[in-house]
Amino acid sequence: MKRFLLFLFICIFAAVYADDVIYYPEYEDSVSFYLSFDTETTIADICDGNKKPRATAGKVQFAEGVRGKALVCGANGAGLRYERKDNITFNRSGTLLFFFKAIDWKQSAGLRIFFGGIEAGNGFLGFQLPAKPIEICPCERFLNIAFRYNKKIPDKTFSARMPGGEKECGKWHMIAFSWTSDQIRVNMDNLPGQSYRLDFTFCDEFFAYGLFSVGHNLNRKYLLDEFTVYNRRLNDGELADIFNKYMKNIK
Repeated sequence: MKRFLLFLFICIFAAVYADDVIYYPEYEDSVSFYLSFDTETTIADICDGNKKPRATAGKVQFAEGVRGKALVCGANGAGLRYERKDNITFNRSGTLLFFFKAIDWKQSAGLRIFFGGIEAGNGFLGFQLPAKPIEICPCERFLNIAFRYNKKIPDKTFSARMPGGEKECGKWHMIAFSWTSDQIRVNMDNLPGQSYRLDFTFCDEFFAYGLFSVGHNLNRKYLLDEFTVYNRRLNDGELADIFNKYMKNIK
């Protein structure tokens, strides 16, 4: 009887806490900022700086993510801004990655799709899909890494083709942005990265604004998950490993 009661207690305990799994990012020792959204909060799970958002736009809500929960972005969703100090710096090599999932992009209307970056009129850096051409689904457009409104460097846009195209629109995908002082690289899913040589030294001095954005609360809806900043440049193999491990449990 005692064994049965002990077994019953263990089963009840496991059932109650089964959904409270806490996930950690791959290569955790190199992480300076990490948002999992798994506890349905906008507080960072890991950070070297401030863990709370300084600004929130729209309605904060969550949905099932690539693992755990994800932030709902776009129409009726949220956009967040966090302090850059200690959380992300361009004065050393690094990597920023996130997972996203389009929601009804083919059937909905909207302008650009903004995933994140630094939104400022004195130094803008954005990861975004353009509003045009309007006749094709955004998943068939090119991701733009845009430098804007900077007096020290000219406006520049580096483009990379979105992963999967229309046949995989609505599935989970990963985007990773890596940098050194003279080069940036974009990786999609587990594919080899595309590198771009810079004609200026990439560093913090070009961005006076002290906050960086995660997600956006306007235009087409999408889910954003596993937003992670690393204090080193991850290589193609490490990024492919992250994508493959996260996608194992996707049905």
